[in-house]
Amino acid sequence: RADEHCLQYYEQHCDEFPWADPRACAKRLIPLSSEAEMKDEAGIDPDRLKDLAAESGVDLVDHEVITLLRAFGDDREGGPVIIGPRVLEAM
Repeated sequence: RADEHCLQYYEQHCDEFPWADPRACAKRLIPLSSEAEMKDEAGIDPDRLKDLAAESGVDLVDHEVITLLRAFGDDREGGPVIIGPRVLEAM
């Protein structure tokens, strides 16, 4: 598992590490753009997002989920969520 320094390095060099590019990760989710859960301001659980993506034929790796959380996430009472509307804006 990458530490904060590694994550920052990947993000700064996302041309070499596309799984650390928030816009590239968001674009992979285009098949989910019509899903109601992606439009909900309350956010979507990262595991649920990964499942939705898989159902649409998009195999997200864990690092892509981390990237989405870092760029489009929020900490809520029930845990961290990815804010779908922010992801949709980045597509």
